[in-house]
Amino acid sequence: MSTPDEPRVPAEAPAFHFEYSVLKGFFMQSEDSTDDSGFDFKTQNFGLINRSYDTDSKAENEQENPWPRFERYTRHINAAAQDGESIKVLFLGRHGQGWHNVAEAKYGTKAWDCYYSTLPGLSNLVWADAHLTPLGAQQALAAHTLWKTQLPLGLPPPETHYVSPLTRTLQTADLTFTNLPLSIPYTPVVKELLREALGIHTCDQRSTRSQIAGAFPHAVFEPGFAEEDMLWRADYREPVSARRYRVARLLDDVFASDGGVFLSLTAHSGAIASLLEVLGHRGFALETGGVIPVLVRGRRVEGERGVPPWEPSDSGPLCDGPPE
Repeated sequence: MSTPDEPRVPAEAPAFHFEYSVLKGFFMQSEDSTDDSGFDFKTQNFGLINRSYDTDSKAENEQENPWPRFERYTRHINAAAQDGESIKVLFLGRHGQGWHNVAEAKYGTKAWDCYYSTLPGLSNLVWADAHLTPLGAQQALAAHTLWKTQLPLGLPPPETHYVSPLTRTLQTADLTFTNLPLSIPYTPVVKELLREALGIHTCDQRSTRSQIAGAFPHAVFEPGFAEEDMLWRADYREPVSARRYRVARLLDDVFASDGGVFLSLTAHSGAIASLLEVLGHRGFALETGGVIPVLVRGRRVEGERGVPPWEPSDSGPLCDGPPE
């Protein structure tokens, strides 16, 4: 049993880590001038900026769609990267609306955080390891439609699909990527560290490995994925610094082990906020079902990633009953 002052991350840290930087000028979401409150990736070609590249020929720049030119440039700079460096495009997708989102809106954030989030559900609402609502499914299908429209125009398909083990993210990834004309078949790879903030909220406690495998038999689990949820605790909410360290460890694993350039990660609002912070990206709020692509350079650095100091639970006082 882990104690509060132990890092809540499985496996030993490797003897190296990566430093990350965002390459700007390629996606609108990376630009400070873009207003995230009114941005719709579905009407903006995922946010790809239509620009010229050093790898363009005059004929290509005039006649070819933006996506093939972007892919050619990205693979070129990745091939030309220094030893220990790599370039990747990460499509970070937030799950569609879940029943926990409905419950928080119904009861209010203050009451949700202090009481209702600790319950598995109430009345006709169930939010433990929350599933998608009908609206959440529609949001995932809207992303599917965008991929289906853009793939024939040269949008590079993800070479790997990483997914949080929570039900709503697996459902979102399935609805988004199943039955697309992908050159690499869709197979969700379940990653423990891609989860939402850990602890207290039952919506963020995952099902067992056996239950996940039964519901999503096409999913592949990363090595060492445990049967039981070893990270979630009923009395301790993961602080932001610990979540940032956790997703940094996830990124280090992906950059060290995955030679692909175009990758998909289906996750959660808090996890994506921490991923963007680790990458050095500006803050960018995502609606449920939203997607943000990021062009990233990772540089391998010898030495373990620094572990943040222990902090108290990132939760206010809990309530014994429904707050008045």
